[in-house]
Amino acid sequence: DIALEGKMLGAAFAAAAMASVSGSAWIGLLFGILFAMFLAMLHAYACVTHKGDQVVSGMAINILVAGLAPTMALAWFKMGGQTPALTGDARFKPITLPLADTLADVPVIGGLYSEILSGHFIIVYLAFAAVPLTAWIVYRTRFGLRLRAVGESPEAVDTAGISVDRMRYQALLITGLLCGVAGAYLSTAQTASFIRDMSAGQGFIALGQANGLAQQAHPKRSR
Repeated sequence: DIALEGKMLGAAFAAAAMASVSGSAWIGLLFGILFAMFLAMLHAYACVTHKGDQVVSGMAINILVAGLAPTMALAWFKMGGQTPALTGDARFKPITLPLADTLADVPVIGGLYSEILSGHFIIVYLAFAAVPLTAWIVYRTRFGLRLRAVGESPEAVDTAGISVDRMRYQALLITGLLCGVAGAYLSTAQTASFIRDMSAGQGFIALGQANGLAQQAHPKRSR
């Protein structure tokens, strides 16, 4: 999915814009997810329904969002292509875990707990929880089995009576959800505003890491 970068960037703008207007970071997160899922469905419509080239479609989305997001920010907020700084409930705040301050002076354990585990945004903790959850879904559920089969042997899945197109749409919806969360984190937690090109290639980095993991799992398969 070459369009990871564009989905993250679009979600970052939508989240920051709606958080600024509504005064709620959670509403911003919701709209960031919805906008990323909308972009994912555009990608699916081009590549799954019409069998278009996924690289061309993905790059088109990346280029479109890279220009559209700052243009909309300029038209909406008149601040040179960025959104106003988010304050108060319009941005996520770091969470201090229980007893983090009390245990801060305890050797080794206190430092790990109070400085490494504590003090992150709620989206970071959700990301930590998503790792084992994703592994369980992909490798321990029927949906995960079908999802992997669609990527590795779509002909076999189609022969089994499972809709390949439906599975691919579902996969892209999930991608949109995760990209929406990632983009919202950039603008409503880490930076507290939308800035032009703030995703800074992180979508491409994620794509490269995913391809690397896939090659490790299937070293004999040509990519």
